[in-house]
Amino acid sequence: MFMEKLIRETERLSLICSMLDTMRRADADRNARGWTSPIGMLKITRCCAMISELGTSIAKAGYRECDRQSLEEIMRETRQVLHLLNARATA
Repeated sequence: MFMEKLIRETERLSLICSMLDTMRRADADRNARGWTSPIGMLKITRCCAMISELGTSIAKAGYRECDRQSLEEIMRETRQVLHLLNARATA
């Protein structure tokens, strides 16, 4: 159950941050729009929070739905997205 939700949320985050979507939303000077807007950043942050919550639930359940290495990789990627988002916001 948690794993299915984790996969859906990870896919959702991937779609929000995809390069093709970023290029599609770029302005005439090729500056990214959409995910860099306040609403876009909020959507990304919300996805990352949900992924973190689901990852914690899976870990507490004893990794029955997912092996530990896969979950750690998902969580590492999620933290990296948040780190890049934070760096972009403070720049």
